[in-house]
Amino acid sequence: MDKKMFKYVGIFVIVLVVFVLFALISNFLTGGAKYSYSKIEEKMVAAAKKYVKDMPGIIDGASPNSSTTISSLVLVDKGYLKDLSSLAKDDVICAGEVIVYKTLDGVIDYAPNLRCGNKYESMSLANQVIKDNGGGVINGAGLYQRVDGKFVTDYYDLSNSSSSSSFEYVFRGDNVKNYVKFDDNIYRIVAIDENNNLTLIFNSYLRKFLPWDDRYNTDIDKNYGINDYEKNGIKSRAMEHVESFHNKTAVLLNKEKYSEKVDHYLVGIDLCVGKRSISDRDVSGKIECKKILYDQNAGLLPAYYYMGASLDSNCTSITAKECGNYNYFSSFDDSWWLLTANSEDSSEAYVVNKKSVDSESCRGKYGIRPIIKIGSRVLYSEGDGSLDNPYVVKYFDD
Repeated sequence: MDKKMFKYVGIFVIVLVVFVLFALISNFLTGGAKYSYSKIEEKMVAAAKKYVKDMPGIIDGASPNSSTTISSLVLVDKGYLKDLSSLAKDDVICAGEVIVYKTLDGVIDYAPNLRCGNKYESMSLANQVIKDNGGGVINGAGLYQRVDGKFVTDYYDLSNSSSSSSFEYVFRGDNVKNYVKFDDNIYRIVAIDENNNLTLIFNSYLRKFLPWDDRYNTDIDKNYGINDYEKNGIKSRAMEHVESFHNKTAVLLNKEKYSEKVDHYLVGIDLCVGKRSISDRDVSGKIECKKILYDQNAGLLPAYYYMGASLDSNCTSITAKECGNYNYFSSFDDSWWLLTANSEDSSEAYVVNKKSVDSESCRGKYGIRPIIKIGSRVLYSEGDGSLDNPYVVKYFDD
């Protein structure tokens, strides 16, 4: 190598050293590296995990289906996290906390809540869905408010519903953007409760068509099944099938792989297992919710949600053919069991036969479409809820 080449190499090394020193000095003067808001959320979760590992009593003694909130100020004070404002690229004051949740199965989930002035705020899936639907619609397909069991259909009630004793959002109509994707698994949002927890129904079903129940029924002296979903600790076949879904032991329709992410998001779901007659006209849920099975990991869809999803005013009973009109559940393939059983026949439960519902023998074999509930802490990542662009949530893995 000649002297001229040595000269160029030397100049390059000097420039490189100066650049690195400048970057280090700039980084020091500005308080350290700057990150995107999503990256800051990840750092908050990482700090909370280390904190909980060092202080296991924070979560070990917590009961299932409960949460603990760890302020970012605590994480900063204990040296697990830098001041949030110093991490942001924008000149903004940031604050936040991490919700540490313990599911019914003992799975620990971490959800950050970051607020940085008017620049950024962590968006929950529930709030994104509500925002995408304008806070609720009063006609056509979309997300409706249901107040004290009745759907809101005028603007005055829409803006004055917060003080009601019973409140939820429910998707209605035949063309709604309520798809959510977890890896290979697609769900559809059925409802959002007053605490912003979301009820989802599996868009597929178990691979084998299965009976609601197939035990000997004394009332009719035949093995046509007993239509008690659960009674005195005895589980119906339907409940056993649902539990096999939650435990990931059942084979799914297209042999999809179960998403492990779902376990982190679950909250207990209260199943309304009351029975209804074919002639019952109520769609508020008060019939089915006369009997509730509390804090379950999964279940089946109660009849009143199926009826409520229809925009046809002639959907006045569970077997009315009009209930399949303007109803997104009618887009589901094949026949599938509802949670609700027939109060007039101890051997029958209700089946969705594509675009209508019939009362069928519990021993019949139909699809199992489980429902689950995920928590308000679940954060939105991307998507608009359509089948081609479903909602995707943020996942903070170890």
